[in-house]
Amino acid sequence: MNCSYLIIERDKTTVDNLVSILNEYSGFKKIGVVPDYSDGMNIILKSTPSIIFINIDGWGDNFWSDIFDYCRELDIHLLERPMYIALSKNENKAFKAIKNKFFDYLIKPGTELEIRKLINYLTKNIQVFFKGTLCLKSHKDYNIIDINDILFLQADNNATDFILISGKKISAFKTLKYFEIALPDNFLRIHHSYIINKNHLSRINFGKLKCYLNNNLIILPFSKSYRHNLQFLEEILSEKALLN
Repeated sequence: MNCSYLIIERDKTTVDNLVSILNEYSGFKKIGVVPDYSDGMNIILKSTPSIIFINIDGWGDNFWSDIFDYCRELDIHLLERPMYIALSKNENKAFKAIKNKFFDYLIKPGTELEIRKLINYLTKNIQVFFKGTLCLKSHKDYNIIDINDILFLQADNNATDFILISGKKISAFKTLKYFEIALPDNFLRIHHSYIINKNHLSRINFGKLKCYLNNNLIILPFSKSYRHNLQFLEEILSEKALLN
């Protein structure tokens, strides 16, 4: 699991409490901490964090009088909705956040126990693997598959299609972003529509922006915006390549 997060908050105690405990968990990567909503929006649109901890009490000089409008504006510009976690001193406002489809909330400044419970709840909801298998639920149908059998994942609106080595396709009612967070490190996002299993990668053509899987039987595009995910592979391949 590799989950990036941003904190939009001015209260130093709240920020310190969150960061100190999140640092204990290897699956969470901090993008930054900002005290300003406008700066926060800029970073979010640039880095697309998976989780956004955001002060919903507001400040007197902020442009957005309604933080939920702020989040709705973000959603318009993002390909996939992040997990919003409300930070508030007011429990009633926190409950309002849940009604506005926030993932969860934390009453500031946040005790160690409450923060750990929140992190465990986050982990439980994004960690979908057990003993090398993945259980995909579609209505009342459960498919348990070996993650090594997955060739690639393809976005299908708010669902995700899993394409297996056998050619079988299994659909799950979660977004590609959800699985990008939960999948182990051998899965790479190469495109807004694709995640590949690099263990089945047989060729990369950086000139044509194409990836080849399963002994070149499957060809998928990768976009420049996700090229950084393949950069380290290019470096490794360059070192191992035999020069003609």
